[in-house]
Amino acid sequence: MVQAWFLGTNTQANKVAAHSTYKNSVAGRIRPDGRAQARAKAAGWKAARAVFLLFAFAVLFAGFSLMRSFADESAIAPATAEERVITADAGDSLWTIAERIKPEGMDTRDAIYRIMKRNGLVSSNIRSGESLIIPAGVWRG
Repeated sequence: MVQAWFLGTNTQANKVAAHSTYKNSVAGRIRPDGRAQARAKAAGWKAARAVFLLFAFAVLFAGFSLMRSFADESAIAPATAEERVITADAGDSLWTIAERIKPEGMDTRDAIYRIMKRNGLVSSNIRSGESLIIPAGVWRG
């Protein structure tokens, strides 16, 4: 102890340096410097982003697959024996067709609604030459 005091090796600066060296080593391993820590942190974020992207892709793929499997077919069922099929002429509209074929006492708007529903129409616009299935309750027979 006297020797350390006399030679100047027992100074406060040496004690702090010895303590920080011990603190920085854990079971003989030295802590990585700041750059190594930054690289490790960046690698962790890259891995997290990759996991997130894979998860998002899996969710989207599953969602689109389910939408495809439960999608309603756009094909309209063929006309039954009670229904009639007519072809629209030039200048025809759903209103004029409904007026012409509906039974007495039926509201024209109701006839148009039923024709649109049966044919899967979302708009009342029809083209010349288009075939329409007229439901049994609408046809004046």
